[in-house]
Amino acid sequence: MTKREEFFKPEDAIYTYTSEEAVEDGILFDLDQVQKRYFRNSPFSYTTVALLAKGYITEGKINVPNLVDLIMAAYKMFIKMPRGDRFASGNIEFPDGSKQEIFIAQNETGKFTIMLPEDY
Repeated sequence: MTKREEFFKPEDAIYTYTSEEAVEDGILFDLDQVQKRYFRNSPFSYTTVALLAKGYITEGKINVPNLVDLIMAAYKMFIKMPRGDRFASGNIEFPDGSKQEIFIAQNETGKFTIMLPEDY
């Protein structure tokens, strides 16, 4: 048992907020809507809507080529993670050419969420 597990036991939680609830609330976007067609066995399950607003949504619709670029950039970070790690960060280029750090963090599904640092 790790020190974190000794300090916090999931069964002691008063309240949990699942990723599915965050999708319903418009906080997260379920990547399976796109990945089933373009990626098999992706390590990612969600991205934050705030990150999508950085150029991955055009006229209210997902810009699939840009989203595929985001997933590929996150995947490059993912494959460099030491086995067993649950978090990574790195800089990517957004569709408008600006660059910023993003985070990928493991969620309760065992897969990862792609997000902006302020979304963490």
